[in-house]
Amino acid sequence: MKSITTILKIVISFIWKNALDIVFCVAAYFLVSSKHITKAVRPEVVFLNVGQGDSILVQQDNFQVLFDGGPDDSVIYELAKHMPLFDKKIEVLVLTHPHADHINGLMLVLQEYKVDKIIINRIEYDNKAYDHLLDKYSGKIVEVSAGDYMTYRDLDFVVLFPFFYDYEDDNMQQENNINNESIVTLLTIKNNKILLMGDAEKELEEKLLNYPIIRDINVLKVGHHCSKTSSSEMFLKITNPKIAICSCSEKNNFGHPSSETLEKLKNVNAQVYLTFEEGNIVFRY
Repeated sequence: MKSITTILKIVISFIWKNALDIVFCVAAYFLVSSKHITKAVRPEVVFLNVGQGDSILVQQDNFQVLFDGGPDDSVIYELAKHMPLFDKKIEVLVLTHPHADHINGLMLVLQEYKVDKIIINRIEYDNKAYDHLLDKYSGKIVEVSAGDYMTYRDLDFVVLFPFFYDYEDDNMQQENNINNESIVTLLTIKNNKILLMGDAEKELEEKLLNYPIIRDINVLKVGHHCSKTSSSEMFLKITNPKIAICSCSEKNNFGHPSSETLEKLKNVNAQVYLTFEEGNIVFRY
């Protein structure tokens, strides 16, 4: 009994002597964690710095849409910086196309988060991760085509590509270059237009030129990591982006971003941001 009393006295003495420190630590914990517990009331778009690849988080409240996942587990660490701490659900994943630098990270996201829906453009492509996605998550997969849309509060998404093709028609064939099978999405937030091009190259850009809706874009996620195969002069003239985002790693083996493309963006007075220079690039509306 005496030993219990002695222990209690020691504990009470410790608490009394360190009361201010304890109160400060508890308050600091709730101050920091509350920023993550509360939802992102203002809509935001985050171009995640995932190295040589693409990953874009769009969220409002506790509703998230993730476009692509980059090449590795970097996406898991970057998501944790922006999603509410205890939010382990992503409502929608969008796989623009199944190249490794877009799909690999998404497979890890599917392990770490609950996901309601996976949006794809179903194409033929030899990739084990893609095959696994189609097999294991078939019940969550939704195939889209131009005109499909989704809305959540201030977030309005509309698919611009792929067009609806009947591949059973002999005249319709899948592109050999699957960059040009990328899902292209226009996101509108409070009259701000954000155009997400996946890895679309000039051939796909040309197919979109007749869309009046792509004129005067506020933020352009430039196709194919700002390579020389994307961003034709005509496409940039029509979209006339105020801001252009190039998602790529420093000193990568592909020569991204292309100096030629950067020059064309400069010629249309676009303000250019590179993820490897800026880190995660956040727009709040």
